[in-house]
Amino acid sequence: MFLTQNLKQSVLLLLFLLLSIPVVAQVTGDYRSKASGNWGSSSTWQIYNGIAWVNATSYPGQNSNVGTVTIGSGNTVSLNVNITSYTIDKLIIGDQSGGDDTLSLPNNGVLTVNIMLVAVQSDGILTWAGNADLHLPSDAIIYNNGGEIDTDKSCNNSQRIFLGTREFSSCKGNGSYEFSFDEVESALPPPTSNGDITECEQNPIQTLTASANPPSGAHVVWYTASSGGSPVSPTLNTVGNVTYYGESVDNSDSNRRSLFRTAVELTILPRPTISVSTSPTCVFRLFSPTTYRLGVTVSAGTVTSTAGTVTNTSGNTWTITDVPSGTNIVVTVTDANGCTNELPVTAPNCACPVVSAPTSGGNESYCTGDAVPSVSASVGFGETVDWYNAPSGGTLLLLGNTTYTPSGPGTFYAEARNTSTNCRSGARTAITVTQDTPSTAAIGPDQVIFTGGNAIFTVTATNADTYQWQVSTDGGTVFNNISNGTEYAGTQSTALTVKTAGADKNGYRYRIIASKSGSSCPPTFSSSALLTVKVRTVITNRRITYRVNKE
Repeated sequence: MFLTQNLKQSVLLLLFLLLSIPVVAQVTGDYRSKASGNWGSSSTWQIYNGIAWVNATSYPGQNSNVGTVTIGSGNTVSLNVNITSYTIDKLIIGDQSGGDDTLSLPNNGVLTVNIMLVAVQSDGILTWAGNADLHLPSDAIIYNNGGEIDTDKSCNNSQRIFLGTREFSSCKGNGSYEFSFDEVESALPPPTSNGDITECEQNPIQTLTASANPPSGAHVVWYTASSGGSPVSPTLNTVGNVTYYGESVDNSDSNRRSLFRTAVELTILPRPTISVSTSPTCVFRLFSPTTYRLGVTVSAGTVTSTAGTVTNTSGNTWTITDVPSGTNIVVTVTDANGCTNELPVTAPNCACPVVSAPTSGGNESYCTGDAVPSVSASVGFGETVDWYNAPSGGTLLLLGNTTYTPSGPGTFYAEARNTSTNCRSGARTAITVTQDTPSTAAIGPDQVIFTGGNAIFTVTATNADTYQWQVSTDGGTVFNNISNGTEYAGTQSTALTVKTAGADKNGYRYRIIASKSGSSCPPTFSSSALLTVKVRTVITNRRITYRVNKE
């Protein structure tokens, strides 16, 4: 019983020790401190060899790029070398296991290091032993995560941090430096990215959303630039790519933010297109099984098939031959970007004459709120069209009509059918109906200026890329287009400037026409905003003249 009780206590102690050690995911080539000393001494470091931590034979950044360097175990490391030939991705000061873990810059040092991220953890200290400069790359990030950034000596502007040539921080922070050590220390850490997102285009197209994890008690605000700008929704729903930048903002104090933003890139890759260019045709051979063949055209990429022999005839034209009679196949094109597209093909009835796929009457589009347009396809003599919701199989939408009116947007498939033999085309023709969203345009406030001044009217628009400002000189009954010149600037943008306005423009009203290129929706007219032009009043008393702004 005594041994069993001791064993239980030992197990509990072991679990406590294991749970007290921070979990750090290391990779081959990472460094961590094993003793206090100079950075440039290999005896200060251990290196991870992929299996275990072993004594290092070089210091971090001496002869190779490094993923992560951690200063921990209560060690103090003095940065005494430049690191310019190689790059260190992350320097973590503090292992969060208790005790002070310190990186010290020596007195009168000027150190240039290619370290892309410096994080001072809760038990970490970044300190200056005297006057010294720390030069990091221009796109580096340095932040405090509950630790300390200070100096052992009197605080002054000779203890400095540079990002490239940018004078980022000094202990005092005044003069040309953006921040003091205290401001860097008190700012929030930037959010932690959940990773870039890359997907192939879907139909209908998907929406990607950037995400990142803020520090405790904060949230993330997104921008389209690494600094400045206005908050945005970090989404992408068109083919292409965009980078958003997330900034940490304190939940209780919106003025307390991270000094750096975290970049997250969203990418939607285009899918290659594939279509039947030569309809499935039966091939009859004496004393051999009947097969069929067809041709496809792709936008780019490599073609494979679930059956038959695939041959690249020329460029983006491919032929699939020797497909066993009666065997339906799926033809797949794979682009260089890894995106694929599939084309199901129904085997032709080799007892039937060949029926070519219908010819599309063209894709259609309509504006939200309008009637859904019909789509059409043409076929040969003695043939009609059956409409489906899928390129193969699927649900029959309409039987025997060359025109189909859908209930909403989507892609619809026309299949040709011989009305006498009931034989069908081996492939269907896809026709797409797109619903366009109308533009919106909300005009800003009325403007009041004095004669000779400039007035700026603004508008907030959505789903628009083309703008035209108009003016009404009769109180809003008739509006006419205006153009850039001596009177106006920005007449085709979201901000109109009325230049050096005279008293004659008093009472003019302005509005904007917003539209989207290629959209089936009509242009949107904003409401109008009023321009008031006030005349300055001059008061003369004998030989003294006073100029007064008339309110």
